[in-house]
Amino acid sequence: MPEQPDPFELFGLEAAPPPPPLLPPPPAQSTSPRSTEVDAEPMDDASMSGDGDGDDGDAGDYVSVRGGGGRGGRWALLIGVPLLVVALLIGAAGFWVQGKINPGSPGEDVAFTVPKGATTSQIATALAEKKVISSASVFEWYVKWQGGDPFQAGDYEGLRVNSSMGDVVDILKAGPAPPKTVFFLVREGLWVSEFKKLALEKFPTMDPAALDAALANTHPSLQPAGSGNLEGFLYPATYEIAQQDVGNAQKLVDQMMVSFDRVSQSEGLPGATAKLKGVAGTKAISPYEALIVASLVESEAKIDDDRAKIARVIYNRLARGDSLGIDASVLYAIQKRKTTLTDSDLKTDSPYNTRLKKGLPPAPINSPGQKSINAALNPAPGDWLFYVLTNKDGHHYFTNNQTDFNKAVADAKARGVF
Repeated sequence: MPEQPDPFELFGLEAAPPPPPLLPPPPAQSTSPRSTEVDAEPMDDASMSGDGDGDDGDAGDYVSVRGGGGRGGRWALLIGVPLLVVALLIGAAGFWVQGKINPGSPGEDVAFTVPKGATTSQIATALAEKKVISSASVFEWYVKWQGGDPFQAGDYEGLRVNSSMGDVVDILKAGPAPPKTVFFLVREGLWVSEFKKLALEKFPTMDPAALDAALANTHPSLQPAGSGNLEGFLYPATYEIAQQDVGNAQKLVDQMMVSFDRVSQSEGLPGATAKLKGVAGTKAISPYEALIVASLVESEAKIDDDRAKIARVIYNRLARGDSLGIDASVLYAIQKRKTTLTDSDLKTDSPYNTRLKKGLPPAPINSPGQKSINAALNPAPGDWLFYVLTNKDGHHYFTNNQTDFNKAVADAKARGVF
C-alpha cells in the first residue's frame, strides 16, 4: 500500500514530536499458590503495581493523556489552516471589491450618453469601456445594493475617469443634463434661396436634398391649394434647436411653421379678408395676399413708422389698378441683391416684376416679420400713391402727386441719398 503523505508536510508545518512509547501492561497474576516461577523477565515493584497508587501509575496516566492530546492538536491544525486560508481569501476579496468601488482620484471628464431602453448591464459595460468605472460586474452588484436604477436616457455631465461608483450612481440618479441647444438666427426679408444657403452653412450635417424635400412637402394652412412655395412662411426669428435635432431639416422647417402660425394667429392674418374689406376698393384681400403685401412692406420699409404708410400706398394703387412699381420685386425676379437696377433688369419678363405687371406678385417675395404683417393688416389712413427715400436714416416722403414725387426723387439723388 503506498505511503500516505503527511498533511503537515503538505501545509509546510513542523510535525509535533512523537509521544513516548507506552509500557507493556503487567502480566496477569497466577491464581495457583504453588506457582513460584515466571517465564517473563523479572519486573521491579513499580512495574508490577496494579493499584495505581505509585509513581508508575501516575506515569501511566500521563502517557495516556499525552498520546490523545497529540492526535487532537494535529487535527485542530488541519481544520484551522483551511479556515484561516478562507478568511484570508474573504479579506482579500473585500479589499479588491472596495478598490473597485473607490479606485482613487478621478481623472478627466467623460462625455456619456445613456441610450433609450438601455439596461443597467449595458450602462455598466459602457461605463467600463470609457473607464469611468473599473468593473462592470461590480457596478451592477453595487447598483442592486444601493438602488437607483433604471436610469433615464440622455446626455450626462460630471462623469470622470476612475470615478467612485457612489459618485457615478448619484450622477445617474440625478438624471441627464438639459439638452444643449444651438441658436439659429433667421432675419427678416430673406428669400427661401437665401434661407437654404444659411441653413446649410449653419448645419453642415444637414442633407440639402432633405431640406428641399422638407420645404416641398410642408403645407401651411394659408398656402394656396397645389402650391409648393414656402416663400413668406419661413418666419424670421432666433430659433433654439436641441442638439439632437441639429441637422434635421424637417424639424427645423416644422419649428419655423409653428412660429409663423403663432404670429399669424396673434395678428389676425387668417381673418384678413374681413379685416381689410374695402381697403383696396372692390378687390377682396385674401390672407395669402395680405402676406404678400407684408413681404413687400418688409422689403421697402427702413423704419417702423413707415411700414403702415407703405402698406396704404400699396392698397391705394391696387384700388386704382395701377402697377405697384416696387423695385424689390424686380430684384426677387432676377434673384440678385444689388443697389442699382439696370434697364435690362427693369424689363425682366416675370410675374414678380411689378414695374411691368399690374397687381400683386403671385407669392410673397420674402419672409416678413411681425411688424410688417401687422402693417399689412392695419394700413395707415391716407391717400398716398408714391413714396421716396429722403435720407440715409431710412425715412420716406409720401405724396399723392406724380409731379411732387418726381421732384422728391431728383432732390434725393442730388443729395446722394441713392
